Amino acid sequence: MLSGKATGREKAGLIEKYHLGPVALHSGLILSCILYAIGGAYLFLAIERPEELIRREKAIVQFEQLKSDFISNISSAGDADLVEKNLEVYTKQFMLMMEDAHKVHAFENFILNEHEDGDGAKDMWTFSSSLVFTTTTVIPVGYGYIFPVSTYGRLTLVVYALLGIPLTLVTMADTGKFASQLVTRFFDENITVPTAIFVCLLFAYPLVVGYILYSSSNITFLDSVYFSLTSIFTIGFGDLTPEMNVIHMMLFLAIGVVLVTITVDIVAAELIDRVHYMGRHVGKARQLAGKMIQLAQSLNMKQGLVCGVGQLHALARLGMMGGKEGAGVEKVNDIAFAPDLMDGFDFVDTLSVYSRRSCHSGGNPNSARNLFLS
Repeated sequence: MLSGKATGREKAGLIEKYHLGPVALHSGLILSCILYAIGGAYLFLAIERPEELIRREKAIVQFEQLKSDFISNISSAGDADLVEKNLEVYTKQFMLMMEDAHKVHAFENFILNEHEDGDGAKDMWTFSSSLVFTTTTVIPVGYGYIFPVSTYGRLTLVVYALLGIPLTLVTMADTGKFASQLVTRFFDENITVPTAIFVCLLFAYPLVVGYILYSSSNITFLDSVYFSLTSIFTIGFGDLTPEMNVIHMMLFLAIGVVLVTITVDIVAAELIDRVHYMGRHVGKARQLAGKMIQLAQSLNMKQGLVCGVGQLHALARLGMMGGKEGAGVEKVNDIAFAPDLMDGFDFVDTLSVYSRRSCHSGGNPNSARNLFLS
C-alpha cells in the first residue's frame, strides 16, 4: 500500500518537474486535429465516391450522345448556313455541360484521353484528395479543388466544419501561444528580439516554400510565392494547383498558419503592452493634475477664510472701542486699532478701494494694517 502511494507521488513529481501536463494537453489537441482530418477524409470518401461514379457514367453518355448528334446533323446538312447553325447549337450545349465539375473531369479523363479501362485516369475523390479537402476545410483555406455535390455530403460538411474549424483554430492558437512563451522565456521575457525573429521568419517562409514548389512543380517562382502567401494566410483562392504531396501540403499549411499565429500573437502583445504603458502614464498624469488642482483650490479657500475671519475680528474690536468711547471712557488715539495678527494677510478682494489705498500707503503694501493707518 505504501509502495503504491510512493509510486504515485513519484509520478506526480516527474509530471510537475518536466511539465508533462501542459505538453500532454498540447499534444492531445494536435493529435485530435490530425485524427479529425483523417476520419473526415474517410467519411467524405465513403459518401462522395459513389456519387462521383454515377455522375461520371451519366456525363460520358451525354458527351457521346452530343457527339453522335453533331456528326449526324453535320452529315445530313448540305447548306453551309445550316452547318454553322448546328455548330452554334452544339457549342452552346457543350459549354453548358462544361459548367459541371464532374462532367469536366469525365471529359478530360475519359473522352479526350479515352481511358475506358480506367488505366491512367484520375478519380476526383481519392483518400489523398479527401484528406486535402478535410484539411483545407478545418484550417480553413478552402481551395475548392473538390467539393461535395450530394445532399448528404453537403449536410455532413456543415456539421463537420462547425465542429472542426473551432477545434483547429483553438489548436493553432494554443500551439502558437505555447511556442511564443518558450521563445520569450529563452530571451528572458524580452519581447523585442522574438518579435523581430518571427517577423523575419514570416517573410522568409513563403519565399522558401515558393522556391521548393518552383523546383518541384510546373509553376513559376512568382506563382509559387503567391500560392504560399494565399495559403498560410488562409485566403486560398484555389486558382493554382501545384503538384505537391498530400503530407507535405498538410505540414506546409500547419507550419505556416502556426507561424502566422505566433507572429500576430507576439506583435499584438508588444503593441498592446506599449499602448497600456502609454495609457498608464497618461492616467497617472491626469490623476496628478487633478490632485494639484484640488490642492490649489483648497489653499485659495483656506486663505480667503482666514482673511475673512481676521477682518471680522478687527471690526468687532473697533465696535467695542467705539462703545467704550461713547460711555465716557478715556479717549483713545485717533488712529484706529490695527491688529498685529493681520500682518502678512492679503484681502480676498484685491480690486476694492481699500486694497488700492493700501498699495499707495507706506510700509508693506500687502499688510492689512495699512487699511486702518491710511
